[in-house]
Amino acid sequence: MERRSSEAALIPVLQMLSYLVISLGALFMAFKAGSLPASRWEPMSAGTFPQIIFFSIAALCGLAVIAEIVKHGLPRTSLKHAWHKLIALKTVIINLVLFIAYMIAMPVAGFIVSTFTYLLIAQLYLAPRQLITLLIAVAVAILFSAGPYYLFSEVFSIYLPRARW
Repeated sequence: MERRSSEAALIPVLQMLSYLVISLGALFMAFKAGSLPASRWEPMSAGTFPQIIFFSIAALCGLAVIAEIVKHGLPRTSLKHAWHKLIALKTVIINLVLFIAYMIAMPVAGFIVSTFTYLLIAQLYLAPRQLITLLIAVAVAILFSAGPYYLFSEVFSIYLPRARW
């Protein structure tokens, strides 16, 4: 079954792209989980179960792409139409980029600094430009960066990443 308009083909293109992105992310996480330390007393390492889960997610996403292609054929859409739809998602894409930068910065800058920076920038991007908004954004960023850090370290004895500088 061939799609006739670029509007009708855009949704399957986005679905297939999302499947591929999720699959690649799951493969990356599976390989990262493989580097978790192994126990001398257990037959499987700490990363075995996460690897199974992430490889399963990657395989299911791959099967979803294949099923979509078999069911509907390769989707066709115009680049111009796809670009206009992508621009409409600018806020989502910027927040995704900010979150990825946050995850990359966390091992180096530590949980408190990276979380504070991410929350402050994301809130200032999304909120209206007013003094009260700035004050609320700073208060929320402080509360949700320092609060969970001390909760996890003092109550649960789980230590979140610390800065390496």
